[in-house]
Amino acid sequence: MSRWDDLLGHAFGLLLGRPLTEFDPAATYAVFHYDDETAGEALGALDPAELVAEVSGPSEDRGGAWLGLERWVPDLAGSAFVAKSVRPAALKPLLATPADSGPAVVFGRDLGRALLEGALRLDELSPDAFRLYPVLLLRPRTDGSLLDAMRAATFTMSAPSGLNDIEGTLTRHGYLQPGASAVDPRWEPVLNQLDDDALRRHLRGLCLSAHWARSAGAYYLGPGECPADLQPIADLPGSTAIAGWEFGEGQGATLVVAAGPRC
Repeated sequence: MSRWDDLLGHAFGLLLGRPLTEFDPAATYAVFHYDDETAGEALGALDPAELVAEVSGPSEDRGGAWLGLERWVPDLAGSAFVAKSVRPAALKPLLATPADSGPAVVFGRDLGRALLEGALRLDELSPDAFRLYPVLLLRPRTDGSLLDAMRAATFTMSAPSGLNDIEGTLTRHGYLQPGASAVDPRWEPVLNQLDDDALRRHLRGLCLSAHWARSAGAYYLGPGECPADLQPIADLPGSTAIAGWEFGEGQGATLVVAAGPRC
């Protein structure tokens, strides 16, 4: 492992409350992300062929100044589409959840295959509440390890490149007083254990208080916690929430999950 793999592994273990070596090495770990600006419209803009294109390999940073999903390589085949009431007959065999229990969850690869084969049409996915299509829970490409899932979730895929100092930006623009902290007090002593200054500053921006996370960075829910918008993934048989973050005032959320067999 590289020096940065060691640094990140140590940092992630602190955030998760135990070393990465204490997690099941045989499990497959994944990341899912909800973004309210595109989640309910994404399906209509996608070519079904994109949904069946399998991707493999570790996470990759496509570049970007902030913590945005455009930095990830999307795994649309492994991404999930979720609706509360959209259950056309042709879709029922594809669901990762029982057809009559909770939100309907179907993965991109299965949905894309049904669309390409003509077993399902987009116009059969009727409106679900105010959404035109089932909500996309985007899965970025990762290699299945917990280290790589945490890298993607924390936007440290290219570290030491691509690291941010959100508190510093807030201070420079006059939103935060010099020397003041925007970090949730729960995570101050945890983050203070990190020796690398750039990494510590970056992760502080992902552990902001609920107040500051409304406008920048993210609010870290903690180990084993799942954002409400991503609960359908954590509820899949065999899945376990590892860590969750929320962005803004409910506009976005990220979950690291030990994926069940249907993921």
